[in-house]
Amino acid sequence: MLRQLLIVVVLSVVGTRVARLVYLLGFHKTIYKHYPGPCRVVPGLDTGSEDITVSGSGLAFISSGLRAKGGEPDGPQRQMGRIYLFDFNHPEKNVAELPLTGNIDRDTLRPHGISLYEDPETGEVRLFVVNHISNQERIEIFRFDENSRSLNHLKTVTGEYIYSVNDIVAVGHNSFYYTNDKYFTSPAGKTIELFGLLTWGTVGFYDGTQDRLVAEGYGIPNGLNISPDGRYIYVASSLQEQIIVFERQEDGSLAETQRIDAWTIVDNIEVDKLTGDLWIGCHPAYNLLWKHAQNTTRPAGSQVLRLTFDSKGAAYGNTEFREVFMDDGSLISGSSVASYYDDKILIGTVFEKTAFCEIKAF
Repeated sequence: MLRQLLIVVVLSVVGTRVARLVYLLGFHKTIYKHYPGPCRVVPGLDTGSEDITVSGSGLAFISSGLRAKGGEPDGPQRQMGRIYLFDFNHPEKNVAELPLTGNIDRDTLRPHGISLYEDPETGEVRLFVVNHISNQERIEIFRFDENSRSLNHLKTVTGEYIYSVNDIVAVGHNSFYYTNDKYFTSPAGKTIELFGLLTWGTVGFYDGTQDRLVAEGYGIPNGLNISPDGRYIYVASSLQEQIIVFERQEDGSLAETQRIDAWTIVDNIEVDKLTGDLWIGCHPAYNLLWKHAQNTTRPAGSQVLRLTFDSKGAAYGNTEFREVFMDDGSLISGSSVASYYDDKILIGTVFEKTAFCEIKAF
């Protein structure tokens, strides 16, 4: 009797996991086309634009070159990485590659998540870049020279808890939060973690001297960002299909305050500096993205959501999602980020094209 009960329990647990995985892969979803206005592909970006972040003056920095083989989007097989610049004030000029100066080998740059820190007093702009070099994870810190439109390398950061980094958000000249999307570092281990629906991802904090973990137990914590007032940290949990809100503490630790269901695979988060709205690149059907990662000629769906907060009453109590953009692969495939500026958005993808849209209505 006990043996039969144990079998029933095991089968129930396994069946629940399988059902959840099938739902997560999105086989049941139908993807329609929905644009907020005129949209076009931005030429010069054919190797992806996994992350994009925009300055207060409308300069968008683009992380390009994230590639994978064998269907593992964040595996070790990557092609040449580059950082590009796009000016929202002159979108007709498209993109330009940013030269790198200082003590860094451009040919070893494998960029993933990026973040800007703009000093409110001096105006200095620093770009923080997640860099995957062979079996080592690094954070590269650059100073942006607007006159020469170049990046001067200042510092490389490594650490015990910087081991499977996906995204980063700068909170000071040399300090930042980051996500480790998985616990395992090998491609096989990461695949097991993904399909096993394991919530072993973490959020770390580097205070300028040392790194430490400040949040644990999340399913593929992916993109993250910070509220305009610096009080809250937002983390996109891809596996849990949630935006998780943390309140920053004085010592840099995080206290979880809210989980917001998105019902889609959330990727990178960008924040409107004026309104505090979140702009989120999403993958509506992960099974299509998985196939796209193995063969980029196979289309994948793209989706952009805007999340607004009601600041009345309890902090960030009421929220509203609105879909801004949806595409079936006709324009772009595998949207990972959407940066907003002055009624325009730049939509990046994991592996291939980039889209620019004017926002008329959505």
